[in-house]
Amino acid sequence: MTRVGARLLRRAATGLFVLVAMPTLTFCIYWAMPEEPGRFIYPFGFQTTRFELQDGARRLGADRPKLDQYASWWWHLLHGSFGNQWGGATLNDNRLIFSPIAPTLDPAIRETLCLLVGGTLLVVLLAVPLGALAGRSVGSLSDRVISLLALVGVCVHPIVSAKLLTTFVGAHARFIPAGGYCTFVRHAPPPPAPGQAAVAAVCGGPVDWFTHLLLPWTSFALLFLALYTRMIRASVAETVGEDFVRSARAKGASEARVLARHVLPSAAPRVLTMVGMDIGTAIGVCVFVEYAYGFRGLGRLAVYAMAGDPFVGALDLPLLLAVVTVITAIIVLGNLAADTLFTVVDPRVRPSERAGRTKAIAAGVM
Repeated sequence: MTRVGARLLRRAATGLFVLVAMPTLTFCIYWAMPEEPGRFIYPFGFQTTRFELQDGARRLGADRPKLDQYASWWWHLLHGSFGNQWGGATLNDNRLIFSPIAPTLDPAIRETLCLLVGGTLLVVLLAVPLGALAGRSVGSLSDRVISLLALVGVCVHPIVSAKLLTTFVGAHARFIPAGGYCTFVRHAPPPPAPGQAAVAAVCGGPVDWFTHLLLPWTSFALLFLALYTRMIRASVAETVGEDFVRSARAKGASEARVLARHVLPSAAPRVLTMVGMDIGTAIGVCVFVEYAYGFRGLGRLAVYAMAGDPFVGALDLPLLLAVVTVITAIIVLGNLAADTLFTVVDPRVRPSERAGRTKAIAAGVM
């Protein structure tokens, strides 16, 4: 096995361990708190009797041994199901009716991934030219202006930037909606009921999807744009005076070619490293962006799952485990993708030996 394959395999094993450890830790912390799941069945506050709480826990299966509940949750997860929510469970003729987690979780994942991936691409597309422009002429007017704008961007909270964008852009540019989310695929409206008017077509389609995400992508990108611009600026400033850059200029290469082919590739490993490290932070930023623009993504769902139902006063354990598992999987897969791309753009990670040829190293001389 090559060195690259062994490295990626270790990363994958570490990610699998984290993917198992986080739901396990969440499960242990939940049952370490004085939770009473029976309140989901009898949500009457402090007037609920002890018998009703015990009966509610029995109906939910929360009175079973903890290892049995833990193994049952993993069994459902490995079979592609997150199970049912405790929230919204009702008794109908002494029969408990559940709401599955998947219809709530699936659209939330799609909205957050669209915001996360699109915002990340926008950060990279803006930070690379701005950082290169500032780094090639340190101390110039363009460098000072870009550094000042980057400082302002990192100091502005995403909710503040979202409010400014919706006030000054969304209110005047009619083709850019100020909030809400539209799906990428347009769905046909449901047929009207007998005696009722036809239902209007729901928002959807590539154009609506793109225009509804323009402002959220911008709010997401403004916070990270400053960090990545300054990092690329520092990398370009360090590389622009190297011997191989001067040699490329001496051979007649244009300034644009020197930056694109010789200077900027040195910043790619740093960018990928930061992207992998910032995935968890980016999901936290999505909480504010989704709230500001009225999205119902994974960030808002995570806040709801961790805060608990205010009308019940208890945490929904199956929903909490599902949210933690999905967020952990996004972070693990994102880091694994960044590590894979890192092996492509950084030749120092790839094996230095060629087939049929060996290199001897003696006293630092190859």
